[in-house]
Amino acid sequence: MCTFGLLILRLFVMWQITKKGFLRDIIGRPLMTLASDSNPWWSVFNEAVTRAGGKLSKPEILASTTDARFMRRLGIPTFGFSPMKNTPILLHDHNENLKDTVYLEGIKVYECIIKSLSSFEGSYEH
Repeated sequence: MCTFGLLILRLFVMWQITKKGFLRDIIGRPLMTLASDSNPWWSVFNEAVTRAGGKLSKPEILASTTDARFMRRLGIPTFGFSPMKNTPILLHDHNENLKDTVYLEGIKVYECIIKSLSSFEGSYEH
């Protein structure tokens, strides 16, 4: 492919990414919420999941699977999370389903997370 073709392709990809959502909050900060120990909320979240018997996988971006993008746009750090482990991804599929045992275990994980995060008195800086 010629240089001009690569430039057009790169511009198209950048347009597709920015077209689908904002990259910065209303103050200009990046919309990513840090998923590392430098973010005290992440540490509390991670510990709560572990205490509930879970294990977090590598963080990933799942565009359009959550309304968290609206919170991040306002500058509110947000994590998208699902405790439904070992379950096929069937979001909005014709046969979207979940085993009852996975659902009930997920409730226990959420209880632990909510209890931990609601009692944490830290702060978050980008």
